[in-house]
Amino acid sequence: MNRCLKVLAVALLAHAAGNSALGQGVPAASQAQQVLTAAAAEQKYTFLVFYRDNGQATQAMAQTVKSGVASRNNRATVAFVNVANPAEKALVDRFDVSRAPMPLTIAVAPNGAITSIAPGKISDEEIGASFITRAAAHCMKSMQDGKLVLACVQSAPKPALPLGVKGFCEDPQFKDRTAVVFIHAGDPAESEFLQQMEINTRAQGSTTVFLAPPGVLVGKFGPTATKDQLAAALHKAGQCCEDPNCKHSQGKQVR
Repeated sequence: MNRCLKVLAVALLAHAAGNSALGQGVPAASQAQQVLTAAAAEQKYTFLVFYRDNGQATQAMAQTVKSGVASRNNRATVAFVNVANPAEKALVDRFDVSRAPMPLTIAVAPNGAITSIAPGKISDEEIGASFITRAAAHCMKSMQDGKLVLACVQSAPKPALPLGVKGFCEDPQFKDRTAVVFIHAGDPAESEFLQQMEINTRAQGSTTVFLAPPGVLVGKFGPTATKDQLAAALHKAGQCCEDPNCKHSQGKQVR
């Protein structure tokens, strides 16, 4: 599970980046922004290379990214962003990189999730590791938006909310900040993510993996876990609320 959380913890830096673009008076999209938008529509990743100058480090990073994307051109594209260019201000603000060390490469999934951040230099292996499964990207984007995530892994062909998860999602304290991600245990496209979460894909029934920003594993729960048990685990993990007398602190955690 550690590798999974390490990947998902990109949300820590990306949370501000995902929300800082929501200003008034939206300017015309820059060329890089157009590339990003077109790639999302084509279900491709975008590797954004931010830079201030055309020095050796920038050239080395640019060459590595261009080569890495060229070998995966059916899955990704690349755009270069000069942070000193006023036309790119909206993108620089969106990803909150005006004071970041340069050069810097940020990988963005089609759904807008930031899946990797590489300052200074990048390797082809890091480029390859930036590609994650659809469910992992959904979990990551939700946490980057500041939401709790209940990843429901189920062996049944049709998704169904466990009663405890349903109750948790309907709780006024949590309903507006919780995302549910359904994953079929037999989906080969999600096998890597399921392995990272240490899920027994041969088991029948359901397992709910509870995650909180920026990539905290709250716990893993079986189908009989109650809403109160989920809430108690969240409180124990320090991700519930700031009230020391929170009612959920008295619950029991079940894994």
